[in-house]
Amino acid sequence: MNNLSKIILSQLITATLFIGLAVPGFGQRDIGVGITQADLQVIPVVVRSRDATAMNILRTAFSAHGKYKVVSSMQQAAFAIQVDPAGGNQAAIRITRGNPEQFYRSGTAQGTSARNAVLKGVDFAIRQTSGMPGFFGGKIAYVGEVGGAMEIYTRDFLFGEGLKLTNHRVEVVRPRWSPDGNYIVYTSYLSGFPNIRRIDLRNQRSDVLANFKGTNTSARYSPDGSRLVMVLTGRSGTSDVFVGNNQARGLKLVANSNGLEAAPCWSPDGREVIFVSDRRGPKALYRGSPNGGQFSLVPTQISGYCSEPDWNPRYPDQIAFTIGQGRGFQIASYKFSERRSVTLTNERGDALHPCWLNDGRHMLYTWRTGSTERIVLFDTLSKRRTVLSPSGLGRVSQPSFLAPRG
Repeated sequence: MNNLSKIILSQLITATLFIGLAVPGFGQRDIGVGITQADLQVIPVVVRSRDATAMNILRTAFSAHGKYKVVSSMQQAAFAIQVDPAGGNQAAIRITRGNPEQFYRSGTAQGTSARNAVLKGVDFAIRQTSGMPGFFGGKIAYVGEVGGAMEIYTRDFLFGEGLKLTNHRVEVVRPRWSPDGNYIVYTSYLSGFPNIRRIDLRNQRSDVLANFKGTNTSARYSPDGSRLVMVLTGRSGTSDVFVGNNQARGLKLVANSNGLEAAPCWSPDGREVIFVSDRRGPKALYRGSPNGGQFSLVPTQISGYCSEPDWNPRYPDQIAFTIGQGRGFQIASYKFSERRSVTLTNERGDALHPCWLNDGRHMLYTWRTGSTERIVLFDTLSKRRTVLSPSGLGRVSQPSFLAPRG
């Protein structure tokens, strides 16, 4: 069975580091929807720390970002960024600029651990020097496969600290965070059939949320965390889109057809959903209200196979999605205002499972080549890609991102 057939079959059943000079200004000339000239400028920085581990984090983060370039001296740099562990799961940040150097900004980052505090210190520096929100203090949930056993894991953004959350040794699909970070919902075959389960991160307990007859997949929290959208087997025997509360109660059928519906996602304001359907033949994207009614075709016009949509949380004019291209898969984006799609990735192998980050510029996705799967950080403006997951973790896929807090 080729890769395209495997993905189609999977969705019918489950519905689912390696790695000019100007200080950015704001209110610059617009050169495209949501993009200014300042967005494309690279900020050269010197990074410093008295701690070797923190220094490695700084080099890795600013090299991977795409907006920054790590340089060796202030003769080349716009800023010097120093982040030092300060005890009590805190990090001290000091930013200088100029040659000779002059004080620019300082602050303290509070983390859940000493490492997390340094990562949040990076985010503080990004905000102060570019105006953009940082994401390195966030967390990634993913599916890890070692020795044929698939489990749900979480890690910090640079794949340092983490947890193994399940130990069921069965197929699991598409973990999704709740907005408050207390829960992860996912599809599990623990019962022998696809059911929706929820992990409570406060006690690491996994319980069943939906185990109706047939398909129970693709659960995803609304942006405010009050609702869940999911795919269940409807009365017609096909996979349909339902919405209920965050306990999967009060479920209402909102989208069905003679075809199969899959992979729903929410708009950033929670007023709309997009999902995949083959109701007109090819797999395509449809947009409408989570209360039901008419759903309109999203005219992507880029591929006969469009799947796995993810709505940009910062720029709601844009979605990302997986497309079939040649014998493989890549990630594309679509802007509603322009009614135009563009291919974002050009992977050797497949790019799957796009997941926007909180800054609306970067995303995570799965890079698959043969039997290898890794999670990649991708800057959609500079096109810089960085493999985040170490090869020693085995097959790592299907990322879900939780934005940093505080």
